[in-house]
Order: sequence, then structure tokens, then C-alpha cells
Amino acid sequence: MIRLAVLLILLAGCGNYDISVNDQIIYDAPAIFLDFDLPDEALQTCVRQRVMDLRLSSPEALIDLNCSNAGIESLEGIALFRNIERLKLSSNRIRNLMALTKLSALHALWLNDNVVIDPVPLNSLSDLRTLNLADNDSLQCPKTGLLDHVETLTLPTHCAERT
Repeated sequence: MIRLAVLLILLAGCGNYDISVNDQIIYDAPAIFLDFDLPDEALQTCVRQRVMDLRLSSPEALIDLNCSNAGIESLEGIALFRNIERLKLSSNRIRNLMALTKLSALHALWLNDNVVIDPVPLNSLSDLRTLNLADNDSLQCPKTGLLDHVETLTLPTHCAERT
């Protein structure tokens, strides 16, 4: 009985490995989900690395993503990872935010130091609580009522000067 308990404890740490006895697989680890193709090569590289690091087996398993300073220009295709809650995209070249409208689980978003112009698409993200848009020099400052659901909103200095 003690041997069985020790064996089970040892096997519990092997969740990412196939386990076989006498050349027969008794546990098959889930495959890492790499069957996706994002149009922006920099975004593809960043997401792929995160999926591999965490050994994620489905796109729904990606909750946190940090792709700061990655050279990303387009977010097209990111909606595949619809359960992302925290997304850091600081210091890229992102302009269009429409692809983010499908990320309904998003709670925190960092887009500081990009080239964002129009923040309106983010208004549809009702669970968004933290948003950083600082250092987006061409940002059209959000009108009163827009993004009111965001608790912590950081805007570029030219927007703060208008209020």
C-alpha cells in the first residue's frame, strides 16, 4: 500500500509526460496546442512561446500574455485566445484595436507606447477594469462616458491636459 502511494505521488509530478509500462502507454500527456497561425509574425512568435512555456493544450487555457517590446503591428487573430484576462502589449506599433473586441474576459490591458488612435473599440469590453493608453501621441481622447467602466484608466498627457 505504501509503495502504491509513493508511486502515485511520483506520477503526479509527471503530468506533462507520457507514462508507459512494458511499452504500453498508460497515460498520454495532452499535446501542446500549436495549431494556430496569426498574421503578425511578431505576435505569432510571442504567443507561440507562451503556449510552449506553459505547455497549454488549448487556446482557452491562455489567460495571461505579455508581448511587450515585440514589434507587433497587428492583433488580427488574437480572438482565438478568447479567455485572455491580462494582456500586456506595451511598446509595440499597434494602431487598430478592433481585434480586441472579441476578448470579453479581458480585465487588464496595457497598450502604452504604441500608435493607437481610436480607443472606441475598447468600450465594448465590459469587464475591462485596468487600461493603460499612455504615450499614444495620436490618440483621440475618449469622450465623457466612453470607457466609464474602466476603474484605472491611464491616458496620454495630451488627454489629461484637456480635462
